[in-house]
Amino acid sequence: MAGLSVALIGTGMMGRLQSLALATLPSFFPDLPAVRRKVVVDVTEELAKRGAQQFGYDEWAVDWKKIIARSDIDVVNIVTPNDSHRPIAEFAMSQGKHVLCEKPLALSARDAREMAEQSRRSKGTHMVGFNYRRCPAVLEAKKLIEEGAIGEILGFRALYLQDWAMPDGTPWSWRFGAKEAGSGALGDIGSHALDYALFLVGEIESVSAAAKTIVTKRPRSGAANFAAASKGGTAPTPLPGSNEMIPVDVDDVAVSLIRFTNGALGTLEASRFAWGHKNDLSFEISGSKGALAFRWERSNELHYYSAADRNDVQGYRVIMCGPAQPSGELFWPIPGLGTAYYETQVLQAGTFVKAIVEGRKPDTDFAHGYRIQEIMETMLASAQSRQWTPVSYSLHH
Repeated sequence: MAGLSVALIGTGMMGRLQSLALATLPSFFPDLPAVRRKVVVDVTEELAKRGAQQFGYDEWAVDWKKIIARSDIDVVNIVTPNDSHRPIAEFAMSQGKHVLCEKPLALSARDAREMAEQSRRSKGTHMVGFNYRRCPAVLEAKKLIEEGAIGEILGFRALYLQDWAMPDGTPWSWRFGAKEAGSGALGDIGSHALDYALFLVGEIESVSAAAKTIVTKRPRSGAANFAAASKGGTAPTPLPGSNEMIPVDVDDVAVSLIRFTNGALGTLEASRFAWGHKNDLSFEISGSKGALAFRWERSNELHYYSAADRNDVQGYRVIMCGPAQPSGELFWPIPGLGTAYYETQVLQAGTFVKAIVEGRKPDTDFAHGYRIQEIMETMLASAQSRQWTPVSYSLHH
């Protein structure tokens, strides 16, 4: 394979990070084909041109259909608000392109299912961006589980907590509207915790959930500047302007009990209303022979408990991650240097391009994206019914 040319659709924070990952990919994966940052597309010429200049792309444009249809575009990288994922991805698949789409895959489970079904009929490789599972500490946890280090999994607890939405004056952005976002905290951040559940424990049988919108209206003031800032974990000061209040119709907090098909029980909480938590994604897994615990804010550490230790030395030990962990050798000569969010994007890009080269489905393909969407939708339905609700998952073959 001579090389791959990429069209980036969207110039927000994720566009910047994924472009940076593509730019440095040869440093970490020298055996992969060259990836050329070809075209940036955004809704205005100003945004597109600035994105091309900042992110190192050859061209810029505002018509994504025209760009995707070009024969010199191999990969379409979608980093737009959630409501545009489906039309862009479906058109890209119809043109035989490889597609990397930000999570969540779509606004609804129905949309995600139809996208997954089309991906099975289409040429190319199609992947959803769940970058947090690429962290070497998480990969080490997966390895220890598969080796039987903690025995049979009995319990799973996951949290994804942020506090940027706490102030009532935090302005409205597309993340607060169902029409553009689909769901709130659950889809925005809880989807990553749910990805950990499926990756580390297994399939989910049923859920019982509760969800709440804490701030029901937000000011329009500063909304245009807020979309990018909100993802960074800091609540910006609202800008002077209109006093118009816009309704919020998505969840600020979602909590769920989980029954896994293997018999394990679990809990999952996603909240953008947790003071003191800036980007706190964590999990704890209890097994018959031990336990594992991880917290993203200390992303180079994995905590491991072995019930086989003598009584006088029992307790969690800290595994300081480094070159000995899966993928760690790509970044660090010694343990303890830490995992950056950007580095998980590099590993994600490498995983995607390698799947393209090998002609196989990546581990977070569109079918996986649909599975995440189906479970989240079931959780929100359970929150409405206040009952245990089975998860239904099927794709037409």
